[in-house]
Amino acid sequence: MKYFGILALALAACVVITNAQSHNSLWGSIGPGDNLLDRQIIKKSYKFLRIVTQDYTFPPPGAVLGRMITGIRVTDQYTNGKGGYASLYAGGPGNPSVTIHFKSQRNHGFNFIVEIFGR
Repeated sequence: MKYFGILALALAACVVITNAQSHNSLWGSIGPGDNLLDRQIIKKSYKFLRIVTQDYTFPPPGAVLGRMITGIRVTDQYTNGKGGYASLYAGGPGNPSVTIHFKSQRNHGFNFIVEIFGR
């Protein structure tokens, strides 16, 4: 009976750990010689029973940046698993520009930190 209690506690801990996940993303590789080109907080509030979306483009339209993107790190600030998702829409590592699409879960918002590295 003692072992059953320990096993049940271990299984409950595993369920809690797997449910408390962030939706972080990393594209490319970030090396010691890379510079931080941009850091933005992308945040959008929830809308009742709806999915909210937003696109982020670097560099901003009309701006010209002569550097190549080597890595992109997107960190989800919602650590309870209810944050949104980030997906690469256009460009990215190996390109001079990138567009990232953010999408929330239904009835939730999102809050991401986007860091773009390059040379």
